Amino acid sequence: MYYQCVKLRQIIIAVYLSISLDGVADSSGPYLASGIKIGEVDQTSAIVWVRLTHEKRAHFDKLPILTKGLKRNEKDAESMPEGVARGMAGEVRVGYVATNEKRAFAWTDWTQVLAENDFTHQFKLADLKSGASYSCIVQVREVGSDKLSSTTNGSFKTAPKKTQPVPIRFIVTTCQSVRSIDSGAQGHVAYKTMLELDPHFFVHTGDILYYDKAPLCKNIKQARAKWNLIFAYEHNMNFHRQVSSYFMKDDHDTLKNDCWPGQTYGDLTFDQGLKIFREQVPMGKKTYRTIRWGKHVQIWLTEHRDFRTSNRVEDGPEKTILGMEQKAWLMRTMKQSDATHKFLIVPGPIVGPDKRGKNDNHSNKGFSNEGQQLRNFLAKQKNTYVICGDRHWQYCSKDPQTGVLEMGCGPVNDQHMFGGAPKADKTYHRFFGKKGGFLAVTVVDGKAKAEWMSADVKGNTGKPEIRYTELLGSR
Repeated sequence: MYYQCVKLRQIIIAVYLSISLDGVADSSGPYLASGIKIGEVDQTSAIVWVRLTHEKRAHFDKLPILTKGLKRNEKDAESMPEGVARGMAGEVRVGYVATNEKRAFAWTDWTQVLAENDFTHQFKLADLKSGASYSCIVQVREVGSDKLSSTTNGSFKTAPKKTQPVPIRFIVTTCQSVRSIDSGAQGHVAYKTMLELDPHFFVHTGDILYYDKAPLCKNIKQARAKWNLIFAYEHNMNFHRQVSSYFMKDDHDTLKNDCWPGQTYGDLTFDQGLKIFREQVPMGKKTYRTIRWGKHVQIWLTEHRDFRTSNRVEDGPEKTILGMEQKAWLMRTMKQSDATHKFLIVPGPIVGPDKRGKNDNHSNKGFSNEGQQLRNFLAKQKNTYVICGDRHWQYCSKDPQTGVLEMGCGPVNDQHMFGGAPKADKTYHRFFGKKGGFLAVTVVDGKAKAEWMSADVKGNTGKPEIRYTELLGSR
């Protein structure tokens, strides 16, 4: 059913695209080399992110690493080139319609993008229908012109109402970078594979890119340039114009490894990192939020950088990653939820076990007090699971003390196994794989399963390898 749906959607998009392109004149821009992203979708709203560019396509030839990646034993200290996908002034608007409705597109107003926001703009679409599939068109023109210079099409799904017992499939991955590119200018093949599964929504748990890994970003211009690049790769761009997405951040896409407020990396400050993240992805008022997807699914996305204590502070009741306000919100809203299955999606592990030398997350000794508090709380919530990013290996673990189940989605591909992994621990691990890919969760008739999948398809099946399956709700 999922494969039939995605093929139908691709046909619809192709028809809209052919119609839209008829109105595009020969021009010198602006264009959409950095693509679009559709995110923060709930029952009645969505945010469409756009950025206008000088060129139709990013300059992937600026550095060899941009298309060849980097082997795990290679070192590279190149700086990020700033002109990979230059921004450009212009005007943009978005048209959208539910795909099963025979009516004209609704349109936003034409909006001028500003250099101070890296030529980006985020359109909030409101009054949408719940549980619906939408098609959208993004149109671009020069300031004051009536001729289109560029256009692209997209699609997304809105969340069903909390009373609707409909099937839901969602996908989670983590940790991608320029150095782990596996398909040249097409980017990361996992995005092509994930799109074929036709998920209702997608979550990236953070480390969407790495400022502190080659090519290095030590100022605002370099940081923005890497964001401009990472979604300009063909697979990455194509996925994000067709799937409802939620973006989280962690350390490397905030500033640097294991960072906390007040730090710097070169000329880049922690506060600048926070601003750039909100500028470069569709985002609402808060970076921690919860979204209900029908009767059986609710997700919580937490923020692990903005409110945290320094890693160097001695552990105790006051030391925190979440901050007191966010933690109170998390516990309150989880208790209030009547969803059949509750998924806490976090940038870093709560159960682990982690590898040696780490002291930055709730499974480490440095935050053991709050980590134990969370595990004790989660253990009391029915059918509640942790989905974890950050770790460069796929795993499923169960805390031997509380029984909390944690699912590590793994990095975007096998190439991103930088930094090594711990050994399998039978007291925790139900599954342990030193590979990357993604996690797919499917809920049908109230029954849920999690599947750890490879980034690419295997053999002649046209489908990814399923490395492990965990049936949820049995603990």
